[in-house]
Amino acid sequence: MKVTQIGLSNCLLGEGPVWMETRQELVFVDIIGRRLLTWHRRNGLKDIRLDMMVGSFCKLPDGRFLAAANRGLFILDRDTGSLSSIGNDRLIGAENLMNDGKCDRSGRFVFGSKALNERAGSGKMMVFDGMKIHSWQAGIVMNGPAFDPDGTRIYFADSPTKNIFAAPYDPETGIAGPARTFATLQPDAGYPDGMTVDSEGGLWNAHWDGWRISRYLPDGTLDLEIPMPVAKPTSMAFGGADMRTLFVTSAKIGKAGDPVPEGGQNGNLFAIETDFTGIPEPVFSGTL
Repeated sequence: MKVTQIGLSNCLLGEGPVWMETRQELVFVDIIGRRLLTWHRRNGLKDIRLDMMVGSFCKLPDGRFLAAANRGLFILDRDTGSLSSIGNDRLIGAENLMNDGKCDRSGRFVFGSKALNERAGSGKMMVFDGMKIHSWQAGIVMNGPAFDPDGTRIYFADSPTKNIFAAPYDPETGIAGPARTFATLQPDAGYPDGMTVDSEGGLWNAHWDGWRISRYLPDGTLDLEIPMPVAKPTSMAFGGADMRTLFVTSAKIGKAGDPVPEGGQNGNLFAIETDFTGIPEPVFSGTL
């Protein structure tokens, strides 16, 4: 499968891609660069400055986004970049930062945090349904999550340990069961980062510092690996008119904030035309 650079996004830390079906465009963030970026096949890339670091976001029915930003949850206006409080500004400590997240198949926002130094295991995963927030799986550097097609299994990574985990998930309550190790990356394969699941139940994972993305079968078997022209692919989302295009974001900085020396495409946006079909991301279903 051919990897094509489609946007000179030049992200310090590109993350959180979400495909917007009605607009046929991809929206993602540069967390450290504090930008919201939009890519359209005809119009190319556009970006808006943000007032704070946004780790991830999900779609709201009115076209805005619910964002995990700074240390809490905010409403993000996609046209202006403004972030407004919903009263949950301090969900994590000052030593932590919001990271990956997406809606489960029922429309709850599942998101996580990590330590600022990306080493200490002080992150956690949280679930928000519009009324309450509950936390679980504390003590990790959370990346992911992703859900199988029927929403009864959740995947997430504890990146420093190189482990991807799977847990049973109740789509009616948003409660996850005990997690087990789904896959462990090999020493030369980098660290597990952002994920998505296709309609066949295959789990796709971006390998930070691994120069590749991979697909795993539902039983944890490594199905395929696709070499990437960047050291740090960060996350991915299926999109396009037929939901068969895999969009991949990337980063141009290292864990300590130093520029990535390898190659010249780091931080840019890529597309891969695949033989697999993605699943549209749900809209947040809670009342704000």
